[in-house]
Formats: sequence, structure tokens, C-alpha cells
Amino acid sequence: MRIAYLLEVNPFVNSGIVKKINAQISYWSSEGHDVLPLIIWPFPKEKTKNKFLNGQILNNSLLNKLPDHFLKTYLTKISTSRTVGKKLKDFNPDILYIRQNIWYPGITPILKRHKSILELNSVDFMEMEFYSSIKKRIYLFGKDRIMKSVSGLVAVSPDILKYYDRYKISSTVVSNGIPLQDFRGKKKQTFSNHCPSFVFVGSNNMKWHGLDKIFELANRKPDWNFNIVGYYQKDFDQIRLPNLNFLGWLDKAKLEEVYLKSNFGIGSFSNHLVGKEIDSTLKVREYLAYGLPVILGHHDVDFMESKDVAFKITDNKNQLIQFPIIEAYVDKYKDYVVDEREIMVIDSSSKEKERLRFFNQIKEQ
Repeated sequence: MRIAYLLEVNPFVNSGIVKKINAQISYWSSEGHDVLPLIIWPFPKEKTKNKFLNGQILNNSLLNKLPDHFLKTYLTKISTSRTVGKKLKDFNPDILYIRQNIWYPGITPILKRHKSILELNSVDFMEMEFYSSIKKRIYLFGKDRIMKSVSGLVAVSPDILKYYDRYKISSTVVSNGIPLQDFRGKKKQTFSNHCPSFVFVGSNNMKWHGLDKIFELANRKPDWNFNIVGYYQKDFDQIRLPNLNFLGWLDKAKLEEVYLKSNFGIGSFSNHLVGKEIDSTLKVREYLAYGLPVILGHHDVDFMESKDVAFKITDNKNQLIQFPIIEAYVDKYKDYVVDEREIMVIDSSSKEKERLRFFNQIKEQ
């Protein structure tokens, strides 16, 4: 099968999204499929290495000179649409796969020309409430145009997919996965008689991370240590606690050091703000792959019944549950190392087999 992957994702940051896409492309190729990744993204002011394993970066030399901003990336998408269309015509894919993103002039003819499948990662109209007014207006203006141009939908959670039922498009749920073989020999260390250490990984300005719950935990348990990656102390001048460490953005090697010295990973606590009581976030999968049990504020689609490796510590009102219950969990699992056999359900290979089966269904329609 010929699969074209249209990527509107920053290729210069080693994000969880980039890691997921690399795993997808690697698996599809290993199964004998011909994959064409097309990456639409402007070059930043400071040149850095492309983090995608393969794929051609398409942009506009004049637009590359603009300051790094939403307008620069948006105009880049518009300016490259003709080139994308030509490359897809030459490749003649059986499936065109694209992640949920903003509409722009030129994208809907491309989607209509092929059997296109859209990956849904958010309840868009809820998430847009947290973005700029211009981005929100453009997104909502073009949403129906995109939905009417695709042949299939793949959602990472059933809570997301239910909001798109009205479009009557062939759909399935494939939760997020991670290539577990890449983490063999990379498990958290265990230490006796030490304070429990927690790690949260995120990026700024995402209200659904629910950092207020982490601050509450840190305030109530001064003997627990919390490392916050992706945020800086200056982002929270009003919050200064000796057991709360803002580490900012870390590269892969430094982040791995933090993982290996942690006892627990922390998932998001306010996903309910964007319509996701059930989710399958990439950060949770990475924590688990490093052997870290996880506390979080939502149900994970792959661990709905688990109270071991993924423990929901909020109630139906999205408040922290009784503290003695949380303390008991932490005391029990602080030196527990999650075994790969417990989490095989999230391995990329099983997820991508499901995705490819759906691709074949759409191809045969």
C-alpha cells in the first residue's frame, strides 16, 4: 500500500508527537508499505536538525525570514499547497493520512483528491477556547470543509470520537502507542529510604495540564519532590515551594536522566476542560515505558481498570481524592518498576496493526 503522510508538525523539536510519527512511519515501512512523509514547516531563525527519521521539509524561502509565529506557519501551509498537490499526484497514494489541524486555502482539494484519513487528537471546538481569537475563527470556519473532504477518521480516544458522530464518516479508535523495544534496559532506578520523586512533562500555555493539582500535592506533601519539565519558574512567580522544581525544556538525554531518577510520572489533571475524561496521552505512555507508575486526573483508554500502573487520583468533581488513599498508593508503588509485559497493550506494533487494518478498509471502499 502507498501511504502519504502529510505532516504539519514542528520537525525541529523532539516532541512526543514527533516520536509517535517516527514510530508510525517505521512500522508501516517495516510491513512493506511505501510511505511518503511530506513535512510542511518553515525553517526557524536558528537552524536545528530535522527530528523526523525521513521526509521532505516543504516551505517558502521568503516566509522563512519572518519571525517564528502562527502567521509564518500558516502562510507556509498556503504557499506549499500546490507543491504538495503535485508530489501527491506523482506518488498516487492509496491512503493520504493527516493529523487534525487548522484549515487553510488549498488543503480541501488535496484531501478530496485522495482517500484521506484524519487523525483526531482533540475535541477541537473545546480546545480552541484556549487559543487566540484569530486561530479559533480560522479553525472553526474551515472545520466542516475539512470534515467533508475526508473518507475516514481515526481518534485516539472514544471521548474524542463521539463529538464527530454527526459527520457520518467511517471511523475507528486507535489509542496512542509507543515502541516499547526502544526502552528495554532504560528503567527507573530504585532507592531505599528516600523521598518520592515525581515528574511531569508538558509545554506552556496548556490549561488542561492542570498544574494547580500538582501544586496542591507539593504544598501538602513537602517531603515529596516534584520536577516540572517544559515550564519555567518565571511562568509561576506566585508559586515558590522548595520541593517544586521547574526544569524548563530538556533535550532527550537530560529528560531521560530525570525519568530514571523518578518514582512516578504525572499525567494531566484537567483534560475534562477539553472534553476528554478518557484519553491516551503520549506522556503517560513514555512514563510507563521507563517503568514509572503514573498518577493522573483522567481514565486512560488502555488501563481503564488499572489501579497499579495508572491510578486516577481525582473524583467525579475533578478534585483530588482523599489524601490518605494517595499516600498509600505512593508508599506502595514508589519502588515499583512497571514491567513491559504489563503494558504490551500500548506497544506501537499493536496500535499500527489496527491503523493499517482501517487503512485497508478505506482503501477498499
